[in-house]
Amino acid sequence: MKSSVLLKVGFRVVVLVGLSMCMSSCSHEKEIPQDVGTNARLGSGRNASALHRYQNELARTPPMGWNSWNAFHGDIDEQKIRGIADAMVESGMRDAGYTYLVIDDGWMADKRTREGQLTPDPNKFPGGIKALSDYIHRKGLKFGLYQDRGHSTCMRLPGSFGHEQADMDTFAEWGVDYIKLDSCYAEINGRKSSDDFGLFKECIVRTGRPMILSMANYTDPSWAWDGQTIGHLWRTSFDIRPRMGSVYYCADTTAGNIVIHPAFNGLWQFAGPGHWNDPDMLQVGNLKTAIENRTHFGLWYILAAPLMAGNDLRSMSDETRDILTAPEVLAVNQDPRGVQGYKVYDEDGREIYNKPLHDGTTAVLLLNRNSEPADMTVTWDMIGLSGRQKVRDLWRRKDLGHYAGSFTAESLPQHGHRLLKVGSKGKPLATRDPVPLEKYAVTQEGATFLSDLYYIWKSGNAPRYDKNFEGKAIVMNGTIYDKGLGCKATSKIMFKLDGCAERFKAVIGLDRAYQGRETVSFRLREQDPIGPDSVLYDSGKMGKDTPAKTVDVDVRGIDCLILAIEGKQAPGNWANARVVTSQ
Repeated sequence: MKSSVLLKVGFRVVVLVGLSMCMSSCSHEKEIPQDVGTNARLGSGRNASALHRYQNELARTPPMGWNSWNAFHGDIDEQKIRGIADAMVESGMRDAGYTYLVIDDGWMADKRTREGQLTPDPNKFPGGIKALSDYIHRKGLKFGLYQDRGHSTCMRLPGSFGHEQADMDTFAEWGVDYIKLDSCYAEINGRKSSDDFGLFKECIVRTGRPMILSMANYTDPSWAWDGQTIGHLWRTSFDIRPRMGSVYYCADTTAGNIVIHPAFNGLWQFAGPGHWNDPDMLQVGNLKTAIENRTHFGLWYILAAPLMAGNDLRSMSDETRDILTAPEVLAVNQDPRGVQGYKVYDEDGREIYNKPLHDGTTAVLLLNRNSEPADMTVTWDMIGLSGRQKVRDLWRRKDLGHYAGSFTAESLPQHGHRLLKVGSKGKPLATRDPVPLEKYAVTQEGATFLSDLYYIWKSGNAPRYDKNFEGKAIVMNGTIYDKGLGCKATSKIMFKLDGCAERFKAVIGLDRAYQGRETVSFRLREQDPIGPDSVLYDSGKMGKDTPAKTVDVDVRGIDCLILAIEGKQAPGNWANARVVTSQ
């Protein structure tokens, strides 16, 4: 028997018939970008041309520029920003490729006008934003501005909720080229993140002005819900701080398994021309030592990360300027092939990254995060090469010679690294194979156990597959379950259903070995890890004496499903967790 399911694509609702043919029908439908609704609504002519530019011409390489937050936070004014624009030109930053000057939170007045328009703080920006934008453009730079998709910005200034089109029209009139869209207070919008950001995309396109959309959405995995069809870059981490622990944390959210299953080897397969993982702005020049500044920049370069400087360019040292403008390092970050570097070795704080380039060579980063000095060797089989290969040092801009089989960097200190280009020009080298869709998304009819899929995002404790959190058998109400997920609160795990499931089923409860007094709630959420409107199921508080509960929830049309155990450090089980489609 055939069934139908409502699938949201952008803001249009489409009826898919024959869900039981999930492998051949539903997965095929999900290949249609989420912006087909946008295409239909914007029609032809001026809007269609603007949509094409938005989707195909912006951010083809990682955006480069400067953002006010790391240097000044909210302490910004017209004089400082003009001084930064002057410094971007005089220091050579502009000519090195840093073209976007972005004003972050704190620029606007605390209230809108009577007509509902945004207006700048008259004390900070007495000349107005349009005049400042014109000044920046006359310098050969592009202008960026901050806003928030909630009712307020993070500094509690007017957000865009309910004023989306009016604000984007205002930004276009002011000559904005780049929008940083934050997410403070967005949990009460009553909309999914994909709908929120999708709305802003439509509003931007309708203005007719090409503006990059930077999605500051660090609590929600944009890569999981096809954010690449909506914006041009998305945050993968919490805010970066001027210390190496924070730098490594932000890098690991993009290149490690902090937010995604280890099998993905980071988020590299979700990045590419026009859509980039963003581990946050640069702290180069704000760190304690030159080696820390270089290592921070080296990580962002190999990760194809957007390069938004965050130091005070007016007082920048020559050393910091030389790091930020190193031509051969920047060329790798801006390589038109757009491959994000990925780890080929990771052991005891020693890491090796590989980034195949468009000209047949490959870039390599050897990094020692350990406190003890170490020799580090990259072998050619790690990076898809063999025989004798040319090696070039990118910081020193110097050829090191030809090496057979490997290259060793000797006595790298803590944070020590080498940036290399290996190989000769020719046919582009292959990348590591991305994870196939069927490994992390529902693509088949019948039942799919979630422990047979890689999770696509997590927050908090990672789950144990087919075991309880202690690695023992899952036992619920005296029944032993071979399949399921053992978690420890607080744990949020996202699985990609891809619109191909009808029901979620499981048996839930605290693990029988737990004898503490804490209680937890088991919740199912649609896509967003925050906000009451995303909750599909709530078990209520469960303690060690609460009998296990059977869950059976309608998940038709759901793209991404979050399994959350919320509370303190108590272990719980999603026994026999699975999704089911019609037979």
